[in-house]
Amino acid sequence: MIISRGEKVFQWINYLFLSALSFLFIYPFWRIAALSFSEGYDASKGGIHFWPRAFTLDNYKAIFARSDIMDAYTITIGRTLIGATLSILLVSLMAYGLSKDRLRGRKIINIMIIITLFFGGGLIPTYLLYKSLHLLNSFWVYVIPTLYGASSVFIFRSFFRALPKELEESAHIDGANDLTVYTKIVFPLSLPIFATMGLFSAVGHWNDYMTATLFVTKQDLIPLQSLLMKILDLNRSGTPGNSFGMVDLVSSTKRTVTAQSIKMATLMVVVIPIMCVYPFLQKYFVKGVIIGSLKG
Repeated sequence: MIISRGEKVFQWINYLFLSALSFLFIYPFWRIAALSFSEGYDASKGGIHFWPRAFTLDNYKAIFARSDIMDAYTITIGRTLIGATLSILLVSLMAYGLSKDRLRGRKIINIMIIITLFFGGGLIPTYLLYKSLHLLNSFWVYVIPTLYGASSVFIFRSFFRALPKELEESAHIDGANDLTVYTKIVFPLSLPIFATMGLFSAVGHWNDYMTATLFVTKQDLIPLQSLLMKILDLNRSGTPGNSFGMVDLVSSTKRTVTAQSIKMATLMVVVIPIMCVYPFLQKYFVKGVIIGSLKG
């Protein structure tokens, strides 16, 4: 295939533009990583953009030496795994039922789900509801309120309705019930949408900090993102605060560690795990988004 000179120029312009755009996305994380591996007092002098001048692991040692960091990691990983798994399972089961015209009351259920897209109870009624359900200061306040989402239900339902009906009909003729059809036929054919919605749910759980801010006061139930927010708020008044114990953290380690270097290292600790998940789900994620956009 012969490519004209104009097409070659256009390709090179695309390469340059995408390379510049990629640099703009990657550079902030790269600089944070460089600062997190730098000695705190050396980094405070400025001038670190790509590589640390004085490499050290003291920032990460200071972070993982504290029990509250590990507790926050446990809470965040637990809520992400349990919350995303239960949410995708329950939402997909509900959507599979709603995708069948023979389901009684299907239209009423759809209307009730649509209403939740436009109306909410508000913060104070939500707080009172969680209190009456004994969800305040509980691990399950991270999981139960997020089990169902209207948009997720509709995306799953649209995907299930697009599957070939002949496969399910043949399975029913062979004596399979709806649950068997769901587990043996529908689920294997729907891996792309399961991976896509599972990733959305997992990222939502991992990045959520408002739930803990509003409904949790126990320190051993604080997730990683909420702990990060406390760390980032320490120096806003000009001096480190005592709520997180940053003064003790810095003074108990080498003098190469500062509050700013701890912030950079904590940012990396928070971001890296969820970023490592994406490459394993990228194939299903892209396929699921494309199929959902075409069949939705």
